[in-house]
Amino acid sequence: MVNKYRLLGAYAHPDDEQGVSGLMHKYASEGVDVTLVCATRGEAGEIAPGVNATPENLGQVREDELRCAAEKIGVNNVYWLDYRDSGMMGTLPNADARCLWQANLLEVTEKLVRIIRRHKPHVVTTFDPNGGYGHPDHIRIHQATLMAYFLSGDARVYPEQISQGLAPWTISKLYWGAFPKSRFAKYAEMAKQAGIEIGVPMQEFLKRGSPDEIITTRIDVSPYVDLKLSALFCHASQMNPNSIFSKIPIEIRKEGLKTETLVRAESRIVVTEPETDLFTGIESV
Repeated sequence: MVNKYRLLGAYAHPDDEQGVSGLMHKYASEGVDVTLVCATRGEAGEIAPGVNATPENLGQVREDELRCAAEKIGVNNVYWLDYRDSGMMGTLPNADARCLWQANLLEVTEKLVRIIRRHKPHVVTTFDPNGGYGHPDHIRIHQATLMAYFLSGDARVYPEQISQGLAPWTISKLYWGAFPKSRFAKYAEMAKQAGIEIGVPMQEFLKRGSPDEIITTRIDVSPYVDLKLSALFCHASQMNPNSIFSKIPIEIRKEGLKTETLVRAESRIVVTEPETDLFTGIESV
């Protein structure tokens, strides 16, 4: 199948891509060129029980896990920005000069613009301004991606890239991932009807949710739910049985995985209707 559309996802850690793994697979299977950028290797994260990983080799373990997931999803190109995981605000990793949070934002943006100019994506996805739930690395990659959206097409910016053959490229649309609050309310209702106690206060879920009215784009990925879970399970070092998502029974989680939701944050294409396709209105070139 010949398809000239291109998609790029910019994220902070291995497993961050899981919020768009279904749509990445959907479009990859349709011939779209899919690129994934990961800023860190998640070195500061907790290690799930029973996994052969240590703080010393965790970065390599998680790189391998992401490559496993990317292969299952169908990602064509994987890039690392080679920053260290920043951990949460106020922790020791957050003060490490090598971490993403401490990096110069223009430096991070330059690396991202370089990849964008190389692969020329029509559509880019990343986190919302709060990084989903306030993680500093999520916030920083959001900031760099937003800057790259505006700068990658400007020939005055990073001219050394142009001299290296990387011509300016104007992205058509920028999306932020968003989990609608109604999804978490649905989880709670389904669990109640099934007589299952999730064991996590609903406010813990809702603070990660977005108001339903800001969702602009809903992508049906129901045929790929099992594939999404298979790709997720590649990230074995992050499968903590005590995490809030692990407490949701798998059959209930599957219902929530059937649709991936986003906010069309920036667009150079006029779109007046709710979207079910990221490439609506875009001419492939």
